[in-house]
Order: sequence, then structure tokens, then C-alpha cells
Amino acid sequence: MSPIFSPNFNNFENISETQAWSLFFAFGRNTGLLGSSRFSGRFCTLSLTAAVVATIVEVLISAI
Repeated sequence: MSPIFSPNFNNFENISETQAWSLFFAFGRNTGLLGSSRFSGRFCTLSLTAAVVATIVEVLISAI
């Protein structure tokens, strides 16, 4: 697959969560790294959200 950051990049096209996480993990070189399933992107997003919420709850509990 060709690099993402080509001259025609950022034409305000919508990308899926999976494509966004693929770009993040591949340092902007491949949108297909995690495949085409919507589940992969949602899993990464929910995992990150759960980790942040758990950390905030842990800090609040330990501050008491």
C-alpha cells in the first residue's frame, strides 16, 4: 500500500475508527494494518477509554 501522506492526503475524507488506529500504530504509513473490520477500531477505542476511566477511579480512591 502506498504511503498515506501523499499530495492528495487530507481532502477531508471520513475514515473509520479502524483506519485511524491503523494509522496511529503504523506511524501514518498503512490504513489496513488492523484489517477492515469495525470491531478492531471499536475495541481499541473502548480499551483506551476503559484504561483512562480505571486510572481516574484509582486516583480518586487512593486520594481518600
